[in-house]
Amino acid sequence: MVDPTLVYRRYHGYVSSLICLTGIVGNIVSCIVWNRKKSQKPTFFILSFLAVADTLCLLMFQIYVVCFFMMMSPNDEETYTEAGMYIVMISFHLFIAFHMLSTWFTITMMIFRYIKIVKPTLASKVCTIKRAKISIAVVTVTVLLASAANYPFYGVQKINQGNSTNATIYFLMPTAFTKSHPEYPTLLLWIYGVVVKIIPIMTIVILCSLIICHVQNAKRRVQDITQNLSSAEAYNQTSLMLTVIAFIYVLTELPIGIMSFISGFHGDDGHLFYFLLFSGVGDLLDLCTLVNSTVNFFVYISMSGEFRRIFCKMIKCS
Repeated sequence: MVDPTLVYRRYHGYVSSLICLTGIVGNIVSCIVWNRKKSQKPTFFILSFLAVADTLCLLMFQIYVVCFFMMMSPNDEETYTEAGMYIVMISFHLFIAFHMLSTWFTITMMIFRYIKIVKPTLASKVCTIKRAKISIAVVTVTVLLASAANYPFYGVQKINQGNSTNATIYFLMPTAFTKSHPEYPTLLLWIYGVVVKIIPIMTIVILCSLIICHVQNAKRRVQDITQNLSSAEAYNQTSLMLTVIAFIYVLTELPIGIMSFISGFHGDDGHLFYFLLFSGVGDLLDLCTLVNSTVNFFVYISMSGEFRRIFCKMIKCS
């Protein structure tokens, strides 16, 4: 019986490219819209950087897909070249880094929104453009430094097949540092599964739940005040839009987080266990991550009246 995952791998590059290109265009438009003068609010400012991070994330994955799935073939090791494997390694490392950046931008955005709607007096002092810029800078530097922990794991190594063709291929193999430190793969799994996945998911779920409760209470308080109903509805709609974005992140990232978390219990063999799990459904999990980085534009269009107005003005001007 033919393995359906191997059959799908033939088309994974094209499916991923379609999602990546759609997401790159959508995120560029989102970044332009949120950067318009009328949208210069702290939350929207953070959303513009979220769009930048998602764009770079998709771009890195697009480079990886073109190189590994189109120029080479994942099912044919003889197509692996030295330059190609270096591109695959670097682009995938950067894909993970920018995805981590997108994750913590999402958390930053939700924290700002939570303070804005639950502690409005405090928000006037804390939730400012200046504080948003500082938060973006701190998150960017911290995440990029933290993601560097992955870099020593793999290296491109030359392998002689030793058959009649004497072909030479290049493959991603654990480095000497990884082999001499057996605890390093397990530590990476715990960091990736808990710090990068589980903690952000739990944080987002808690913040979303608190925001939803507050929005529902706010609706009940203003339902009898006709003159403020319109502005309150718009305000609540923005909060709900951001909550939808956060929940999409949770739904797409939870499977990877669970797999990484479970793999951490397998000691020195944890990374191998993670790889075996990931190789079976890795392509589908890649699609989940790509969808997470692509879907925000469509959420903005469907749920934000302000985004639609600015977007329509852009189209008319062009």
